[in-house]
Amino acid sequence: MSEKIIIVHLTSSEPVKAGKALRFAKSALSHSSVVILLLSADGVLVADKAKPTFTVPTTQMDALDTIREFIKDGGRVFIGLDDMKSLNIRAADVIAGCEQVEIGYFFNILLSDQAVIMSW
Repeated sequence: MSEKIIIVHLTSSEPVKAGKALRFAKSALSHSSVVILLLSADGVLVADKAKPTFTVPTTQMDALDTIREFIKDGGRVFIGLDDMKSLNIRAADVIAGCEQVEIGYFFNILLSDQAVIMSW
């Protein structure tokens, strides 16, 4: 059996929901070597360096540092290009390591038999 691809889909920038998703994504790294944090809709705002950040609930880390640590530990962060455009966010506005992806690229991963998804 192949290792699962864990996808954490975040569509909110609200601190409790976004914080839960970020904590879940970090924890998922101990269960799979392939963990993707997919930021779409308002979830894209969580990775925007120009926007105010928040402390992730139950931790002492802010959201941007949590994402940076997730990437450093082997996680991948995908941001939808359409969502960036609709929110007027440029590639330079998001933290380093985030990957801007087209929906077709992501569908290949999502439709894999190994993919499992959690959404916030």
